[in-house]
Amino acid sequence: MALDRISVECYAGARADERPRRIKIGGQEHLVARLLGESVEEAVSGKARTRRFKVLTDEGLVLEIVHASDGAWYLESYDPASA
Repeated sequence: MALDRISVECYAGARADERPRRIKIGGQEHLVARLLGESVEEAVSGKARTRRFKVLTDEGLVLEIVHASDGAWYLESYDPASA
């Protein structure tokens, strides 16, 4: 499945880019109301780390986004029926 590249603004706490705050998809900005889930996956080689987030936006959309080890953000799934 091809992932769509998106722009994400994060809250930066003790670590850089801890959790997403705003997500821009196709020119439209969505505010993150709540973090529903988070996971970290590491490659077998141990060099690549992927962080996945499931968020609820202020419009009621459920988005699953991926922060790749190269620093890029991608939209994995988008549930427009949840709005």
